Amino acid sequence: MAMDYADVSKKIVAAVGGADNISSATHCMTRLRLVLKDQGRADDSRVENIKGVKSVIKQGGQYQVVIGNEVSNLFKEFSRLGNFTDGGGEAPKAEGPAIQRLFGFVAGCLTPMLPAMLGTGMLKVVLTLLTTLQVVSATDATYQIFYSIADGFFYFLPVFLGWSIAKKVNGSAPMYMAVGALLCYPDIVGLMGGTLESATEYGEFLGMGCTYLFGVIPVIETTYTSSVVPMLLMAPVMKWAEDFADRVSPNVLKAFLKPLLFFLICTPVVMVVLGPIGGVIGNVMATAFNAMYGAVPWLTVGVLSALMPFIVMTGMHYALIPLFMNNIATLGYDVVVLVTMFCSNICQGGAAFGVAAKTKDVETRSEGIACGISAAVAGVTEPALYGINLRYMKPMIGAVTGAGIAGLLVGIMGVKGYTMGGSPSFLSLITFIGGDSPYHSVIWGAVCGVLGLAISFAVSFVLFQDPQKQAAGTPDAAAEPAGVQAGTGETIAAPLTGEVKPLSEVADDAFSSGALGQGLAFVPAQGKVYAPADGEITTFFPTGHAIGLQSDGGAEILIHVGMDTVKLDGKGFTPKAAQGSRVRKGDLLLEFDMDLIQKEGYSMITPMIITNSDEFANVVPVNAKALQTGDTAIRIYR
Repeated sequence: MAMDYADVSKKIVAAVGGADNISSATHCMTRLRLVLKDQGRADDSRVENIKGVKSVIKQGGQYQVVIGNEVSNLFKEFSRLGNFTDGGGEAPKAEGPAIQRLFGFVAGCLTPMLPAMLGTGMLKVVLTLLTTLQVVSATDATYQIFYSIADGFFYFLPVFLGWSIAKKVNGSAPMYMAVGALLCYPDIVGLMGGTLESATEYGEFLGMGCTYLFGVIPVIETTYTSSVVPMLLMAPVMKWAEDFADRVSPNVLKAFLKPLLFFLICTPVVMVVLGPIGGVIGNVMATAFNAMYGAVPWLTVGVLSALMPFIVMTGMHYALIPLFMNNIATLGYDVVVLVTMFCSNICQGGAAFGVAAKTKDVETRSEGIACGISAAVAGVTEPALYGINLRYMKPMIGAVTGAGIAGLLVGIMGVKGYTMGGSPSFLSLITFIGGDSPYHSVIWGAVCGVLGLAISFAVSFVLFQDPQKQAAGTPDAAAEPAGVQAGTGETIAAPLTGEVKPLSEVADDAFSSGALGQGLAFVPAQGKVYAPADGEITTFFPTGHAIGLQSDGGAEILIHVGMDTVKLDGKGFTPKAAQGSRVRKGDLLLEFDMDLIQKEGYSMITPMIITNSDEFANVVPVNAKALQTGDTAIRIYR
């Protein structure tokens, strides 16, 4: 019978002394963690006799009510009974080198938008193909309608990024999105370009066009649509501004004063300081490029092709547009935007194809193929850049390497673009037709593009470490337990390599008593957790220390890395899978830093239990002193 979460929650609150006795409430993988004002008011036996409660543990100043895998669902009802904070829902703190934390934050902000990126990116592929084959015209109403949805997402990317950043830092999504909307507002674009009729205040600052805030503070002319970096730079500012506004606003005025202060702080910062940084850097890069190209053309094209992904990330590629237009007008061809982006876009796709070819995960393979087609065929790189290459980092090395080599070759062969015809890609090769030898550039462009695609594919394939790759194990030789019939249940594999301990040696009553179910424990030899069976991840705690799985055979499996490690708030834990994902036995689920966790003073003993043990005739851990990943650890009999 399903647990009545509301009823159980009310009984717990009453048994611990009422809502006014609860200072704070959080939850981990299996238990409510309460801080009580007076633990003496709590009736332990009354709490333990509540149907659905397995036990009570008092530890570290917390009153812990052991529930099991259903605790997250229970907490939703529990939190409605008082002004409680779900500390378990906070994002884990980033750990590792600075560059890794930076890329992790960027990927964390951009990954939630991947479905929209993939959908709109592939729609652009279809539209580009239809126009190239002259099935439809770019002036047709049908084309315009579908192109609007395909391009609209990327045009308003700062708005969507505001939502994603808010989700990442636990901020107010509507307020963060409003900052992104400011950057895309049509009148702002016209104002900073001096084209708005009301733009009477327009001048120059350091040689760049600008308008003015308060009539004196220069706001540099920059295009923010489709850009990413300005909003990413604003993330810590928006979080600080929100917290500051919340702190200084009296409760009676907070409803309007908090957002007002937020916008008063964020608007000048994004418009005057952080927003224009990309434009300033872009102008500097354009000037430097002209000087470099004049001296060493082939090397310049190669370097710019390699750097183009990072330029696109900042939105700084818009700063190169004037240079492109000037080249077309004065020279009749361009080697800046069309050629370098051609090399870069195709190699972004090649790197994504490399991931798709190597991964054993069906979802990742599908994403890699879709992202690769989007980038290489239609020149829409955002899905590949943010969804695959930046997300896994190492494929980016393949993309940069392939683009750099392809750029060197097209520079040596003098490949030129003669007109703008969609985003540079294999489908836009026709824009390379022209000059005294009309097909020289298109032929060598195709050759160099294929070569760059192959190089980026190969490098990405070699460097990419599939998160789903199974660690090597040894055959299990444990004997069948006496008194039960073999073949009437399922086997659960060891999720990690290490020494085996009985649950009785776990220094936590919830595990050692068997209250949560039968199983065994490991003293890990390495910091990796793999799926012990085929099934679905039902719970992946945000701090990364605990994982719940539902096997295809019906076993509810809990893997809890270390004791009381929830207090680390994600420090030392790196999830490699997500809640709700389908997994196969041997898929990598989690990496953890054993040295760091032990230095923080936490035990590394890691229980694996079957939380629904009472639904089976017998749950039998193997009789072994040590196991390797993939070895049989538990046999379940029906």
